[in-house]
Amino acid sequence: MFRKTPIFLVLALLIGSVTLSAQTPPKYGHMNLGNLLESMPETKAANDKLKVYADSLTAVDEKLTKAFQEAYAKLEKEYNAGEITPVQAQTRQAELQKQQEDIQKFEQQAQQMIAARREDLLKPILTRVEDAVKAVATENSYLMIFDTSSGAFLFAAESDDVSSLVKKKLGM
Repeated sequence: MFRKTPIFLVLALLIGSVTLSAQTPPKYGHMNLGNLLESMPETKAANDKLKVYADSLTAVDEKLTKAFQEAYAKLEKEYNAGEITPVQAQTRQAELQKQQEDIQKFEQQAQQMIAARREDLLKPILTRVEDAVKAVATENSYLMIFDTSSGAFLFAAESDDVSSLVKKKLGM
C-alpha cells in the first residue's frame, strides 16, 4: 500500500511537469494597418468614389459662390451708379447676407456628407480586414496583434509581423 503511493505521486509530478513545459509563452504580432489599407484595391476604389462625390459637392459650392459674387458685384455697381436707393441696397444686402450664410451652411453640410460617405465606403473594407486579422490571430495562436501605424505604444517586445498572413487571408 505504501509502495503504490510514491509511484502515483511521481506519476502526478511527471504529468504536471510535462503539462507545464508544453505550455508556450503568449505570441504577439504587429502590422501596419494604414499600409495594408493603402495596398488594397478596394480602398483605392472607395477613395475614387469618394473623390467623385466630393468633386460634385465642390462644383455645387463653386456655383453657389459664383452666383453670390455676381449678385454682390451687381449690387455694388448699381449702388455706385445711383441706380438703386439706399433702402433697396439695404434689402439686397440682407438678401446677400442670407445667401452667404446659406453657402456656409452648405459647406458645413458637405463636409459632414463627405465624412459619412467615407465611413459608408470604408466600413465593409475595415470589417473584412478585421475578420482576416481575427482569423490569422486564431489560426496562429496570437494573443494580441498591434497596429503599428497609429504609433500608440512607445515600447513593444519583439513580435511577429503578421501583414503577409493577413494579406494572404485577404487573397492579396
